[in-house]
Amino acid sequence: MAAWDVWCDVQTQWRHGMGGATGLDYAGVRAHLDELGLSGEERSEVYAGIRAAERATLEARAELAEQEQQANH
Repeated sequence: MAAWDVWCDVQTQWRHGMGGATGLDYAGVRAHLDELGLSGEERSEVYAGIRAAERATLEARAELAEQEQQANH
């Protein structure tokens, strides 16, 4: 549950390029983990959960963009 809570908290930390979201700003994520006082194994587990959610989100967005592109051609 902790990783989900932090994931929701860091949604303002997305970096964006010309094609949309490119990933999270890890400095901002780490600062948030610091503010929460997370350390050690708990911090590692939460960070891994955030990275997994980030990858899944980017993959889903890429898949949706590809589907939109195919639908428009």
